[in-house]
Amino acid sequence: MRGSSMTDVGAFNEKLVLQVIRSAGDGIGQAEVMRRSHLSRQAISMITRRLIADGLVEQAGRRISGPGKPHTLLRVVPDARLAVGVHLDPAHITVVVCDLSARPVARTRLAPPTEDPEADIARVAAAISDLSRSLGAVLPAPDAADDPQCPPVPRRLLGIGIAAPAGLDAEAGILRDPPWLPGWWGVPVVGALSAATGLPATLDKDTNAALTGEIWTRHLTSAQTVLYLYVGHGVGSAAGKEGRVHRGDTTQAGEIGHLPIGRPDRACTCGRHGCLCLYTDAHVLVAAARRAGIDLPAPADRAEEIEALAAAAASGEAAARRIIGEHGAALGEALRILAGVHDPQRIIIGGPTWPALRAEGEPRAREVLQEWLTATGSVLESAHLGDDAGAIGAASLFLEQELAPWNGTAPRS
Repeated sequence: MRGSSMTDVGAFNEKLVLQVIRSAGDGIGQAEVMRRSHLSRQAISMITRRLIADGLVEQAGRRISGPGKPHTLLRVVPDARLAVGVHLDPAHITVVVCDLSARPVARTRLAPPTEDPEADIARVAAAISDLSRSLGAVLPAPDAADDPQCPPVPRRLLGIGIAAPAGLDAEAGILRDPPWLPGWWGVPVVGALSAATGLPATLDKDTNAALTGEIWTRHLTSAQTVLYLYVGHGVGSAAGKEGRVHRGDTTQAGEIGHLPIGRPDRACTCGRHGCLCLYTDAHVLVAAARRAGIDLPAPADRAEEIEALAAAAASGEAAARRIIGEHGAALGEALRILAGVHDPQRIIIGGPTWPALRAEGEPRAREVLQEWLTATGSVLESAHLGDDAGAIGAASLFLEQELAPWNGTAPRS
């Protein structure tokens, strides 16, 4: 968005108005924008003119509401700005290009990360280039982006959001010691991918990205505390309030693999008993399935193994149903502990392996958590973004960074 010459207050207000219009979906009148943003009519009028001139907002017809003349509706032009989402998952690398609603307009899936990060980053950069070219999306020259005399650029790429397993240093843009990605330890992924593409980039945990995607795409009410349980190769959590994800001082909030869930039957390498990871990591499910004699593909692709386990359960194989059900019960026990900590009004279970496990796993998780849900009136649901949640969430991270009013400088009093 053109804003380098604006005051900090003006930049905040412009993002605030854009966010109000974006959240309204099909259209909203200036009077309602004024009511929701608490800005003056003059400020709203001036800002909307700028947003229309910048190609971000358009008029969407008229609506009659009570006496008087019809009022003009405003809506965001979804593909006026695009963001790239990259999910570095141990099973595969997913690259998506999303519009301002975080709706994927192009996507591709690449082979899993290898122990050659430089080659992998080149693969990702090439995929971004191919997808961008197919959409006619461009990255304008920096000077042109802020030149008020320059006409708006259609389908402008804002930048890249990268989601990866922790541990990482989000501020420095470095993957420190991500599990299941040993070749990526210490890789400055933000700087490397930015250099390869010419696009700015940001990095966060895949758990935080997935929750950001749910909040951004569904316009979840800011009044709610939302708890997200991310189910992939391992299990992690994220919590958000007022539309923002709580990351902790070092972006390590939500690392729950070694959360004791009250089961004394298994000893963990950390020295404790009953850690969540002992019951919910994907390799644990696969090992249990092989011990039970369930027909799985040769050890190679963990996602294919989980899909085969889920297919066996769907066909009625008792051992497969039991294994996934026990996984869901362990998730429910973890959620019961986390719910007591965060007091959420909405609990979401998602992540790349959850769509396959949901049919058998969600009822057991709900059963374990039912007493708490009944007592609080809270909602337990599965994520809406499916197995691309990490990549769509990564794109949402960048959209939030660039366009959310609470990022950047707040208005001065």
